Amino acid sequence: MTENHERPVPRRDDLQLLLEDLACVCGTLSEIMTAWRRAQPGQPGLRPGQLVRLQEDARQLAAELGAAAKGSQPLYVADRLAALAAAAAAVRAVTCAPGRAEAGDRGLWKLLAAAVRRAQARRPALAPAPVTVPG
Repeated sequence: MTENHERPVPRRDDLQLLLEDLACVCGTLSEIMTAWRRAQPGQPGLRPGQLVRLQEDARQLAAELGAAAKGSQPLYVADRLAALAAAAAAVRAVTCAPGRAEAGDRGLWKLLAAAVRRAQARRPALAPAPVTVPG
């Protein structure tokens, strides 16, 4: 008789993984803010407020995902993640464009993009509730 001593690996919840990806986005944005603060004396065009807004958007999305998982509201996750990715790409252009001095954040932007891609790949199927018009 053969016994299997391997324990089954528990499958993690897709929502939890998505929330972890958004936490990674927020943490990476904090690291980029640090790089920008260090580079700012030589690059006055760096405006950390753009990063703060991105971070707030990611945190807000995470909060809304938690609420949607409890059934309180429908959420269009794909659209929000696409908007977050587009906004991050626009802000990244500030320091990663050709001819600009590096702010020390290039590798961090790759980490941020990877976290957003992971989130987009595993977003939960939160279907919006059907809308009924009275009358």
